Amino acid sequence: MSVTIKDPIEVVAVFDRGLRPVKFRWRGRVHAISEITYRWSSREGAASVLHFSVTDGAALYELACNTSTLRWTIERVEA
Repeated sequence: MSVTIKDPIEVVAVFDRGLRPVKFRWRGRVHAISEITYRWSSREGAASVLHFSVTDGAALYELACNTSTLRWTIERVEA
């Protein structure tokens, strides 16, 4: 079951041949990303948004980074 969230989150990311999230904090809990399963981009007005489908081994998350503001959100969770 997929649940849409759209909450702001804090992300630790590596800039190595592009942007790669490593872990994120959501609702007071840190989730270490074990795998990026898919990545894509979209537009919000003039801003480019990078999307990442990631897993911590327990659930699948969609994270998004607005490249203009560098703000991250968790878009949806599938447990």
